[in-house]
Amino acid sequence: MISPNAIFIDYPATSAEDAIRQAGKALCASGACSERYIEAMIESFHQFGPYFVIAPGLAMPHARPEDGAVAPQISLVRLKESVEFGHAENDPVQLVLGLSATSSDQHVLLIQKIVTLLGDDDNLHTLMHSPDAQQIYRLISSQE
Repeated sequence: MISPNAIFIDYPATSAEDAIRQAGKALCASGACSERYIEAMIESFHQFGPYFVIAPGLAMPHARPEDGAVAPQISLVRLKESVEFGHAENDPVQLVLGLSATSSDQHVLLIQKIVTLLGDDDNLHTLMHSPDAQQIYRLISSQE
């Protein structure tokens, strides 16, 4: 579900687009998507707005499978400072989970795993506050 090199802690994003781009780069670095997928994630944000800001402080940007998804995976970018994405209720965002899936079924399965992970307050606290990327990796990997 996640690769160790797809986790960035305290990334100094300057904008929502910068945060999305970093989440996409993390997916690419782990082999989950092509560079084209990153641009599609950003284009989707510009076209449809911050619909993927799904909870207070949490964004899950993604693009369509045909836009360059190679494997089902997530990336995690925790921002050093929260960033406004333009969502009326859930801004500002501090945790960005990039999502790559090659089919609708994989997309749904990843979302289910993420919801299970985030549904536990201890897990959410670890994701939001741990200074240890390996601890975050172990926590997410345990959901597979």
